[in-house]
Amino acid sequence: MQGRQAKDSQTAGERFAPLTGVAVPVLGLAGLIVLEGPAGRPEVDVRPEAFVTYFGKHDSVVLGSFLLMLSVAFFLWFLGSLRAFLSDAEQGPGRLSSVAYGGGIVTAALMLTLPAVSVLGAMDVDHLSPDAAKTMFILGDASLYPAAMAAAVLTIATGLVVLRAKALPGWFGWLSLVLGLWLLVPPLGSSAGTPENPAGWTALAALDAVPFWTAAVAIMLMRRAGSAAQTSRAV
Repeated sequence: MQGRQAKDSQTAGERFAPLTGVAVPVLGLAGLIVLEGPAGRPEVDVRPEAFVTYFGKHDSVVLGSFLLMLSVAFFLWFLGSLRAFLSDAEQGPGRLSSVAYGGGIVTAALMLTLPAVSVLGAMDVDHLSPDAAKTMFILGDASLYPAAMAAAVLTIATGLVVLRAKALPGWFGWLSLVLGLWLLVPPLGSSAGTPENPAGWTALAALDAVPFWTAAVAIMLMRRAGSAAQTSRAV
């Protein structure tokens, strides 16, 4: 009896573990709302004094940045479920599963840079000149470009496993490949006539879609695990 309960508990845990991926866009959007709203996150082409003002809103900057970091923490937890699923689907040595997992880890590490720099700026704002504050702000944004490259590795490798093993709907595999290729587009052109604002069709725009891609995978994994659990109980 106790063994059956332990097995059911483990099955429930495995089923709902992927839901950590749903928290990624929720927490990420919450963090951006705080940073764009109460904190007044400036554009990169404004006067340097605006960045001192931004970092001076300590509580709002720290809260928004914390929510972004918490989003990344849930993303890291989700990667464990994704790797287990891809490895089971791929079988064999699991090369693509490892590639996807590695891409996800690097993406997470780079995505932590932006909120970490914001927190540092808010904590040290009294010692920052306007130019130093702007440089620190841009340094955080600069991490988004390599993050997009790493996310491309994650989505492309996942898409290939999906298509080869038919582990998820085929359309999602193709969608993952398209997203991955989009994430590789370099920041050419501009949306506001300045090099600091890349055009909307470049990789940075695609990076905004990754949290929602994560949530979509999480929901599909949870539904798949639920179906498997029902089949197991029926047998």
